[in-house]
Amino acid sequence: MEVEFKELASDPNLVAKVKNFHKSTDDINNHLKLATNPEFYEKLSNSDKLKYNLLMSYSLNTLFWMYLRLEGEDPMKHEIKSENERLKQYMARAKQIKDRNTIMPRVNREVAQRFVRSGLWECRSDKDKSKGMKGPRKNTT
Repeated sequence: MEVEFKELASDPNLVAKVKNFHKSTDDINNHLKLATNPEFYEKLSNSDKLKYNLLMSYSLNTLFWMYLRLEGEDPMKHEIKSENERLKQYMARAKQIKDRNTIMPRVNREVAQRFVRSGLWECRSDKDKSKGMKGPRKNTT
């Protein structure tokens, strides 16, 4: 779609800005079409669906924020500000959950069993049993 500037065509700065704005809105429209494809969403894992939903919500709120600015309204006085704050809290919580699952140290069970097994003591013979002496267990692995 080509924009007609008529008498404003003599201002190259304005023409460049309007064309850039038009191209940007087309790009946003194309990204939204791609992002709202249901086949794409079904292939995602649960954690990826969570990230996707948060990203889409935040993106749409940001687009509405820009719309309010274009209309001359102050978005700081609109309820969209509190909605964006709520989404930021959800994003922080999702990051905490991800970090807890990835950074948290895990115990290698086989290695721990070998440590415990090698640290245990057994009686060596019947003589030692009567004296109550214990010696190191023989390693069977």
